Amino acid sequence: MQSSKNAIIALVRLGLGQSSQIGISFNWQEVEALAIQQGLLDVVVDGIEKLSNNQRPEKKHLLQLIGLVMQDEARYATQKKTASEMALLFHDNYIRTYVLKGFVVSECYPRPEHRVSSDIDCFLFPEKSGFDAWQLGNDIIRASGHEVSDGFYKNSTFYLPGTLVENHLYMVPFRGNKRLKRLEILLHGMIHEDNAEDRFEGTWLYRPPVMVTALFLIEHAYSHFLHEGLTWRHVLDWMMYSRRHKTEIDWDLMDALIDEFGFRMFYDSFRNIGCYLLGEVSENDLTKNDERMLTDVWAPLDLHETLVGIKGKLGLVGNTLRAWWKYLYFSEISMLHALWIQIYGYVFEKHPTL
Repeated sequence: MQSSKNAIIALVRLGLGQSSQIGISFNWQEVEALAIQQGLLDVVVDGIEKLSNNQRPEKKHLLQLIGLVMQDEARYATQKKTASEMALLFHDNYIRTYVLKGFVVSECYPRPEHRVSSDIDCFLFPEKSGFDAWQLGNDIIRASGHEVSDGFYKNSTFYLPGTLVENHLYMVPFRGNKRLKRLEILLHGMIHEDNAEDRFEGTWLYRPPVMVTALFLIEHAYSHFLHEGLTWRHVLDWMMYSRRHKTEIDWDLMDALIDEFGFRMFYDSFRNIGCYLLGEVSENDLTKNDERMLTDVWAPLDLHETLVGIKGKLGLVGNTLRAWWKYLYFSEISMLHALWIQIYGYVFEKHPTL
């Protein structure tokens, strides 16, 4: 029986339209569980659809998988409708709504509705000077009858029909971290210089400048890797986005910024395992660090209970302690330095500003 991990890799490649060697015998229950854990069930089912009849799961299980995919497709349609209505509401109040990740990444997949997302991330920008778009956005949502939680320094959250929205005041978790604060300032500057011409057709949802999304995806994956763990979805998001926009990304500048903001040790392996996922390199081509990152990808996520409150902070500290080896091999700062940043930020910069 082919291992379920190898089956996931092969089925993802098939689902993306690539050729892939695949066996006949699988533990389909295990494949399904792993695909869900990795956030790639829909892409895996796309791959299953390209198998011959004798390779597919039994009909009952296949129908169950298709049913799960249809639920995700319906959720995607709901999220897009909700996001479009929200952006129109903000537009009527002179607020520009930028999409962070989400639809900007999903449109890079062969079937955008099969890139699963649990929420909508947005960044609000004032069309006129003299007001705080983030705060006004929160107030508009409250006035429309929805609760808004804004106790976290980086973003507020609120539920709209069918989806959770994260309204970002800041794009990266820079509290207590001078280097990430410089990155945040850079990203804000790029948004400010945007000509606001790149909208999703028929909506008031804007795509950020390509370099903003590229840097945001790398930092987002880096933070997940250190604090909770990576999934193949994080990896595939970067590979699909960077290939779709390869001629628009300033790669010389990107390399310089990866070095400047301390992502190099992480990024090299992150990209390498992405090339492996897409079949561009073999497993034998991976370095020891790449193999260490692969181990983390296949491991269950180490989730902390919440992002706010003492329990969340203790959970974050616990995750940092358990991630000592990630700081050793993939970070320019030590685990102790990371703990100091968390403590300093929480105690002395509870509400940071740029």
